[in-house]
Amino acid sequence: MDAARFQTCATRFLAELQRSPQTIRAYRADLNHLQMWLATHEQVLDAQTLGQYLAAHPTWAAATRSRKHTSFERFARWAIKHELLDRDPTVLLERPRLPPPHPKGLRRAEIERIFAAIPTSQRRDALLFRLVYETGLRIGEALGLCLTDLDLIPGDEHLTVLGKGERKRTVLLDDPKLVGALKRYLRSLPYTHGPLFQATRNGRGGPLRYQSVQERWQGYAAQAGVACTLHQLRHSHATELVNGGVSLATIRKRLGHQHIQTTLRYAEVSDSTMDAELRRWRRQQSK
Repeated sequence: MDAARFQTCATRFLAELQRSPQTIRAYRADLNHLQMWLATHEQVLDAQTLGQYLAAHPTWAAATRSRKHTSFERFARWAIKHELLDRDPTVLLERPRLPPPHPKGLRRAEIERIFAAIPTSQRRDALLFRLVYETGLRIGEALGLCLTDLDLIPGDEHLTVLGKGERKRTVLLDDPKLVGALKRYLRSLPYTHGPLFQATRNGRGGPLRYQSVQERWQGYAAQAGVACTLHQLRHSHATELVNGGVSLATIRKRLGHQHIQTTLRYAEVSDSTMDAELRRWRRQQSK
């Protein structure tokens, strides 16, 4: 497969790819970079040239190489399935070993500083980010919420989330302030169906884009002088639960982790929490 045909096939692959917008953007960047390299060096896509391509970029971090490996592997499998490639050029590639990332959560006081930077007129933004923080939703899950996913029966408020792998789960809305803010937001909406969080630019609705939300959050964080990514809101919620003594099994279900090993990354509790637990144990032993 030469560079021109590779570009055509990659465009078709991306159009058919059922992944999140951010994943598609990453795949597109990886495939475009490979296509340009093939065209520049007048090479065709096969196992040998793919190895040469990766060897030509020795400074790439292991995480970058691993992501590109995944992008090329998914494309190759798709191309073979559609009889566009005879052989898988990625079969001989050795995937870099990556240590599991350790989630980094922020203290509530730091998060609240960012929330304080959100103008009162931006009710949608304030609710969206508060919802992510107080429930641990992935940002994509929050943006995918519809009005029909809410159940605000007094005393049993919860929402239904469509998570990774098309798996549904129920998330309890256990914070009264969050529930109150959600009800006030709903009363202010000019629509009664569709996405919970809609875009308002040019007066048109439709779901919010991840990139737009990301830019807004970074702007608020910069105003507050706090370094915090949007995904760290989820990490911060999980860290709060661990430090509050909530079981890992409960945290796993709340966050929508398929495997408990993913939740175990949050098992490093703070020193103060550890000290308090040991003091409680000592008092019980002394009785």
